[in-house]
Amino acid sequence: MATALFPPVIWLSRGPLARKRRIQFLIQTSFRIFIRALCFFRIIELHVSGRPLLANARGLLVVSNHPSLLDVVILMSMLPRVQCVVKHQIWANPFLRPVVAGAGYIRNDLDPEALVERCADALRSGDNVIIFPEGTRSVEGQAMVVKRGFANVAFAARTDLCLTTINCAPVFLPKGRAWYDVPRIRPVFHVEVGERLDISAFLGYPFRSQAVRRLATFVRQYYVEKCEHGRPGIRTEDADRHDAQARRSFA
Repeated sequence: MATALFPPVIWLSRGPLARKRRIQFLIQTSFRIFIRALCFFRIIELHVSGRPLLANARGLLVVSNHPSLLDVVILMSMLPRVQCVVKHQIWANPFLRPVVAGAGYIRNDLDPEALVERCADALRSGDNVIIFPEGTRSVEGQAMVVKRGFANVAFAARTDLCLTTINCAPVFLPKGRAWYDVPRIRPVFHVEVGERLDISAFLGYPFRSQAVRRLATFVRQYYVEKCEHGRPGIRTEDADRHDAQARRSFA
């Protein structure tokens, strides 16, 4: 696709906005076909609840845990006009660079303030943004570290969150395992698209850092309850100092 399909779209599109919309649509369509093929050939099994909440989403920040390499493919297959933060190494690939740049995707090696502002700008323009608070895939047997970047983006854009939960059993394509090291039985994915989380409930603090920390702690508690792999103990940055307060607040 990077050599035969996307180049004509890039060349024939009039203006960057038309090019971005067409590339985003092609990526979503190709991912949808790919996921349906995996299910049709019984390579995976997929169950999704709350799918209609994503169908017509605009300017929505989708936050999700990240147990498998397929997570972003599954989410992008259901979400229109989507942007995401991707590894900067992709920009060094001569085949993929025009695609990710044309789609408006955001490099992960930007200055933190610039990264937050790029994500906020995308949300303000009506694009949806996917962020994994861990910043990478979960590691089996290790506590999940929830970073605060997503909360900074939410407050900068003044947008609600859609907390999405992905569970996969047995574990399939996790971090630290080769792509060919697959389980003997078919992996079953359960995706739960949650209702929108109104961030206004976390405002009212004199400093944004307090609101950001509060939101990150709430998300930590949310995934402790929702994620099977998170039950041993999900951690946020600086979470130890706020555990007692979180337990009192969210009991």
